[in-house]
Amino acid sequence: MKTRIAIISFLALFFSCSGYAQPDTLLNRYRSYIYRTSTVQTDAVKNWAGNLNASKQWPDIDYQDKELAGWKIAKHLVRIREMALAWSYPSSSLYHDAQTWKTLNAALDHWLEKRYQSANWWHNEIGIPRLMRDIIILLRNDLEPARLQQALQVMAQLRVRDNATGGNLVWCADLGLHYGALTNDLPLIERCRDLIMAEIRISDGDGIKPDHSFHQHGKRLQMFQYGKAYLWESVRVAWQCRNTSWAFPEEKTGLLNDVILQGWQWMARGINTVPGTIDRSSSRKGELRSADLRPLIPFLVELSPAVAGRFRELGSRQEGHGSLIGYRYYPYSDFSAYQRPGWSFFLKTISTRTLATESINSENLRGKLLNSGDAYLVRNGQEYFNMMPVWDWMHLPGVTAFKTADHIDRQEFTGSVSDGMEGLSVMDYVLKNKPGDQTLTTHKFWACQGDLVVCLLSYIDVQNIGDSLYTTLDQCRRQGDVTVNKTGNILRQGAHRIEKVKWVHHAGLAYIPLIPATIDLHLETVTGSWTTINTSETKEPVTENIFLPVMDHERSKHGATGYVLALCSTPEQAEKIAAKPVWKILRNDRECQAVQFSDGTVMAAFYAPGNLKAPSIKNLQVDQPCLVMVKNGKSYISDPAHKGPSVKITLNNRSSMISLPVDGTTIIQE
Repeated sequence: MKTRIAIISFLALFFSCSGYAQPDTLLNRYRSYIYRTSTVQTDAVKNWAGNLNASKQWPDIDYQDKELAGWKIAKHLVRIREMALAWSYPSSSLYHDAQTWKTLNAALDHWLEKRYQSANWWHNEIGIPRLMRDIIILLRNDLEPARLQQALQVMAQLRVRDNATGGNLVWCADLGLHYGALTNDLPLIERCRDLIMAEIRISDGDGIKPDHSFHQHGKRLQMFQYGKAYLWESVRVAWQCRNTSWAFPEEKTGLLNDVILQGWQWMARGINTVPGTIDRSSSRKGELRSADLRPLIPFLVELSPAVAGRFRELGSRQEGHGSLIGYRYYPYSDFSAYQRPGWSFFLKTISTRTLATESINSENLRGKLLNSGDAYLVRNGQEYFNMMPVWDWMHLPGVTAFKTADHIDRQEFTGSVSDGMEGLSVMDYVLKNKPGDQTLTTHKFWACQGDLVVCLLSYIDVQNIGDSLYTTLDQCRRQGDVTVNKTGNILRQGAHRIEKVKWVHHAGLAYIPLIPATIDLHLETVTGSWTTINTSETKEPVTENIFLPVMDHERSKHGATGYVLALCSTPEQAEKIAAKPVWKILRNDRECQAVQFSDGTVMAAFYAPGNLKAPSIKNLQVDQPCLVMVKNGKSYISDPAHKGPSVKITLNNRSSMISLPVDGTTIIQE
């Protein structure tokens, strides 16, 4: 009996000690995560250590700042965090440096005394506690007890909001988990871990959608903004909890992996993404490289060794080696991604099922036409990176507009059909001015095959618009010569209005009107400022050379039109492609838009019941609006309206009744 009691007592003590050891495991792993993902800013830390003033403030920080988004006073804690990293990291040249230690303690005392508060709840409850969390975990064994307790009080500004969702929920719960670990509050750790796990799910609100895109603030694609916070923090917490009693089940880590492999990596070319994936964050400096997942990949490999090879391949692509190949459409987010070895094409449309871009906290002040069929061509990642301050926001790449255009009147017929390698996207396009008494209506159509994108506009109808109508073919950083119509015809810098344009070549891409068109071509040096689009950003002027080709839809000719985007390394290739098209426009009217490629593939959008004839097929007929791709004897069909009708489709005199999915995804008819 005594032996049994002794064993039970030992086990009770063991598990009790293990319970307290596991919080240390979480904290030690988090410190290791910081060391593995951070770079010590030695020169900056030395500078900060030498210029803290007598008031324990840095002279270059505005301690009266009231910006809601980029709250500048938070820089004070950012610097303390960087100094804590430099002082505590054994590999740092400033490891245990006396001056660094003295300054960071003085600066920390200043914050602990002032307890600065922002008018934006996010900074008070998430941003500042996150910075203080890092400082405490880096220095917890070295801070004087009084400082540590006061620092924990600042961290305790966090609120674990049970009603929070998506990225905000994960931010809050992650803070609560670490606060619990620092205070040995095991129930709080478990509660916060459970909140994070519960949020790793397919959601009908904010969070992961069935197509592995990510929404926040309603039905808005926020893959690399809130989605980045959600994914990074969830993966990191899962990695911290592995092999403990709080370990995440495989189904949860598997869903996070799917978000990365099925969503994240397809919405960028390497580390470079486009405004349509980050919404208002496109007005923040550097955010078009927010798809960079390289620091997280080692942790993904350790967390999910079964798919380690796929993550290493992703990392290699983000280093610039190789590319994805294929076509992906995200029906819950109205986003298309077409990946090729030499380039990527990204398209953000909008429908009654998704929301327009948001402008809050004085961010995204000029982006009212984002998500309006804006289309981006990415080869090397320099095309759009940090170009937003000098953009003409009335000429977003791919958007059809007029001078006073203000917003898209969302329609339901927006969607895509694809076999996974190539595909078609469409948008029922209604653009209005602010009062709503001027309207431009058309159907827009983008067919992707090989190294081509065929862009069609059906008959353009206008109401009360006296201005010229136009489609912006691109607006990017100028990289090299711009050649028009014939080899050697290189344009000089300036603004050019050119009639009868057959093709334009720039930076390995050709822009080819379907029929010779008038194009305003701007090759100019433009200066702007981030503050014109985001008041919390820098006021320093930004100067860039732009490439801005704008196709004029002449007022006397509101007929159907279009253009082709093509990868071609030289003007000679552009001239050849334009002279001998490998595409044929079959129809481009109010009821149907269709194209056939040289291999016989047909892509068609039916806006009403109708039929189509093509050289490669005898006939194609449908009795309901839908999208159809015919390739290698197979039919691929979808319903952009997301109503899920039964469609009678006749191909080469063979008829079938097909029930289409209500989520706009593609089905195959053999």
